[in-house]
Amino acid sequence: MDSTKDNSARIKVLTPAEVETLAAIAERIFPKTDTPGAVEIGALNYIDIALAGDYAALVPLYRQGLRAVKCHAHKRFGARFVALSGHQQDEILGEFETGNVASFKKASEFFETVRYHVLEGIFCEPQYGGNKDMLGWRLVNFPGQQFGYGDAYINRHVDLEPVAVDYRKTRKD
Repeated sequence: MDSTKDNSARIKVLTPAEVETLAAIAERIFPKTDTPGAVEIGALNYIDIALAGDYAALVPLYRQGLRAVKCHAHKRFGARFVALSGHQQDEILGEFETGNVASFKKASEFFETVRYHVLEGIFCEPQYGGNKDMLGWRLVNFPGQQFGYGDAYINRHVDLEPVAVDYRKTRKD
């Protein structure tokens, strides 16, 4: 199953076209290799939950930025951003990162916001909607929220399975 289509079916804040472009951007920021990429790890789900909640004020920046990426890709290469080669997508994103997009003054701010949110979605506590199955933590051998260590792990590799905080168990309603 195409994970982009699977994600767009669940996303509530952005349109399917916006999700498709955001997924392509996320995959250039943290691509799938022999390990999962941003989309598989759940960065899009995290971003959607954040945009529906605490990051709601950033929805206009996301909409304007994603539209600007689409327009800039058409202007530069005559195609949709998602249809471009990886190299072409990197060129577009490089121009956004440096703020070299005359038609969108907030290009650099948009790129940095998305980059930051993608990384948050990869490495956050899973309760926030990203870091599916603690895959982000597993990639960097982060043990998560351990309640203690049986051994001192000074100058040694921590060989424990990651543990996430189960918010439902720690909440007092």
